[in-house]
Amino acid sequence: MGGASGCDDPFGLKATQTVATDTSVAYAMTGTTASFPAGFNAATGGVTRIQADMAFDVAFDLTKDNKVRLIPAAAESDASFATATQQVGLQAPSGAFDAVTKAPSSGYKRDSVVVVTTGQPVVIEVNSDACQFSLASLLYAKIVIDSVNTSTRQIFFRATRNPNCGF
Repeated sequence: MGGASGCDDPFGLKATQTVATDTSVAYAMTGTTASFPAGFNAATGGVTRIQADMAFDVAFDLTKDNKVRLIPAAAESDASFATATQQVGLQAPSGAFDAVTKAPSSGYKRDSVVVVTTGQPVVIEVNSDACQFSLASLLYAKIVIDSVNTSTRQIFFRATRNPNCGF
């Protein structure tokens, strides 16, 4: 009698898209012109302007002591953004960016601002419209601030994003 061998579930969900890492530059929301990109979209991995179309998951800003504020779209205080539907969770795990190899399954601060320093990784969990036709609705990404140019208010960062919903 023949049987299947191995441990893989032939009916389980499979990741079909490539996990990508890229470097990007965003600007602080305050102290720069509104036409500069100050947001990050986890589904596309791109930086975007902060606009009412809510094409961003997390906005960047600087504190008075030049730490980076990560602001989920729904936490943005501008009344024109009050219709934000995507829920964003942030978590700043200890350790190095490269040491974060799997997104934590719990412990995210939902729609709350997180302040980080250069070199501190942050994992982003997004309930994304990009997953509307998937069995799972969550996307994950991780970012790390590499440097900040305080005179231009530029924030240089790396992001690894997993476009596979639920992985």
